[in-house]
Amino acid sequence: MMKILVLNYEFPPLGGGAAPVSRNLALQLKRMGHEVTVVTMGYQGLPEREEINGVRIYRLNCLRKSKNVCKPWEQYTYLLAVRRFMRWHMKGNQYDICHAHFVIPTGEAALWIKKRYNIPYIITAHGSDVEGHNQKSTMKIMHRLLRKPWQIIVKEAFVIIAPSVHLKELMEKNFSDGKYLYIPNGIDYEKYHSLCTDKKMKEKRILLMGRLQYFKNVQMVLAALAKVDLGEWYVDILGDGPCRKELEKLTEHLGLSKKVHFYGWLNNGSKEQMTILQKASIYISASQFENCPMAVIEAVAAGCYPLLSDIPGHRQLISDEKYYFILDDTEMLNEKIQELIGEKPKQEINVSEYDWKKIRVQYEKILEKASVSGEKLL
Repeated sequence: MMKILVLNYEFPPLGGGAAPVSRNLALQLKRMGHEVTVVTMGYQGLPEREEINGVRIYRLNCLRKSKNVCKPWEQYTYLLAVRRFMRWHMKGNQYDICHAHFVIPTGEAALWIKKRYNIPYIITAHGSDVEGHNQKSTMKIMHRLLRKPWQIIVKEAFVIIAPSVHLKELMEKNFSDGKYLYIPNGIDYEKYHSLCTDKKMKEKRILLMGRLQYFKNVQMVLAALAKVDLGEWYVDILGDGPCRKELEKLTEHLGLSKKVHFYGWLNNGSKEQMTILQKASIYISASQFENCPMAVIEAVAAGCYPLLSDIPGHRQLISDEKYYFILDDTEMLNEKIQELIGEKPKQEINVSEYDWKKIRVQYEKILEKASVSGEKLL
């Protein structure tokens, strides 16, 4: 049995796609017999300490205004809070290994813990913490400023886990002295796949799901939908974020208000989310970039027919050309939607390789190696 310390400033109900990944992996490792403790950010009304299925969770007092977005200066307060917490916590606790999510900012805390308490660490990168993944100008500037600290964190880590081949290659290009390993994110495959066993549950519904940020490109999907004769079809948008008000206004402007429904924030795996997934026949992601998009995997496992922007993060999941449209090509997406809604969309894509039962074994092996070896990836 290992004693595992998990660090992540994004942990449900806070954060986007990386948050449920870190939660589910922690729960999986606990089920395998390991002792797991999570140290994350606190937020309005959330308990400072709780236990979920045997996983201990500490939520630290930090500055944070939003559930789904965390600014750099808010992340910095988490790093300071981790230091204060660990000075007290380590008086009565021991750990074999630290697992941090995100190179920046969380890897900085893992590095500090290693130097002070001699606990080796691994990191799972999630995309925007890797230079070149997120093309926003602010992210480009941040990565240039933090390039040297990022390299130090990576070099001191036992290994950096990349949930996509594309992200692994990008890190290798950025810094060849790091040790990188590809392990995809996982899902409860049986839970999601059970949603498509009864084909009669599928309705004339199109689903979009994720954090509503500009790079998710929902505005492009709405533009394509505005040119489609939807007939009896309806569109469900799950998620919240900084672009929501703008997208709602765009929906009105495009004359789609009667066809498009914004559900807002729904907890991953909740009954309401699963009901919507079960009814959805088509899933669309027009993202400009992705790492290992969990929403796509969940939707496909649930029997949705995927229409995906042609980017590396999507390509690693599905190879068949028929599921893709050229990024930002509104007319091409429009044609594919129109063609699909004229028939009964159905696909036979197997995503069982992303089952947590397979993924957790890979993580357990690397965590055990790190806890024993400490410095060198065997």
